[in-house]
Amino acid sequence: MLSLLSSPFLSFASLPSCPDDSISDPPIPGVLQGKGSGQGHVLLAMAPDYSPYTKWTATVPKDLGGFNVEIGHALEAVCGVKVEFILDSWSSCFTVKPDRIYFSEVSEYVGQGIMDGRFHGCTAYTHTKGERGLSLEFTDSLLGKQKRAGILTRLDNGVPVVSPMTTDYTNIKLGDVSGWAPTSDTFGFNFNYCDGGNQFLPPANGTIQPLGGDGNPSAIKGLVDGEYDALYIYADQLHNFVNSNDTNADGFGTTFAYIHTGLDQWSFNGTTLAISKRGSGLKQVLDPCIAALVETQIYQDICTKHFDASSCINNPAAASGSLFYDNKMNERTDTYACADGYCTCSAPSV
Repeated sequence: MLSLLSSPFLSFASLPSCPDDSISDPPIPGVLQGKGSGQGHVLLAMAPDYSPYTKWTATVPKDLGGFNVEIGHALEAVCGVKVEFILDSWSSCFTVKPDRIYFSEVSEYVGQGIMDGRFHGCTAYTHTKGERGLSLEFTDSLLGKQKRAGILTRLDNGVPVVSPMTTDYTNIKLGDVSGWAPTSDTFGFNFNYCDGGNQFLPPANGTIQPLGGDGNPSAIKGLVDGEYDALYIYADQLHNFVNSNDTNADGFGTTFAYIHTGLDQWSFNGTTLAISKRGSGLKQVLDPCIAALVETQIYQDICTKHFDASSCINNPAAASGSLFYDNKMNERTDTYACADGYCTCSAPSV
């Protein structure tokens, strides 16, 4: 089976000089190649449970949909690159490291689907600092703001079991959403804005991977069940669950809540169109197309359909301020409290 490394991506910028029957992207078994000037065919895997980025459509029969899918499909009209999506699991893209990756410095690794070349890459991953860059490359972000992280904890009679003022997590059981950003190795890059901006100290024994495997459901269940006392997770994740009536938000504000949002030192960029095997060259193919698309009204229409306009690239509303979960904890002006799912810096602790 051919992998991306055995057949490097060719630059679409050079395609006009290629003969019409030349291959314009690397071969993947079972995928028809784009041929000729200005054409290309990219196949991305996705799991439709990360709304609004990836989700099922409301059609009958259901199909793959969401913000990333609509952006991918829009590229063909802008730059001639056809982007299609195939159903697969998050673990096919990025997951707990296999046994052969024995290095203690990393806990996760590129998934077997990308490694084996079953598709060019996967969609809806954030460009984090740390270990992801050892096996992955990322396209540019599809939104105008850096994605923020947060920390959830359990509530005991409405009171967080871990205080927002806690900066030293050396002896705290901290969980991670395995296979997802923010990855556990980036926790120590962040600062506790409730505690004067001091840098977090990671747990001495590392971050706990939920027993149920990859993804948010098992990670949140692990927190509620007491596998760990805090969970490192996207700052917008529960907001998205609430808005999409996802059952993962059950108990939010009563059983568990955020003690931190607005953590901003863990990533290089926001959610991307594609990750691929490091060195594949997919970034060089898709980034010029993304740059062209974000200059169009097509992009604005798709973006504002799924997000607040302030999150969209080149939108005038982007200068009007941040969403509440993007704000540093000591700069929040919202009125939310633990009972709403968002504790303040002054929240008491057990």
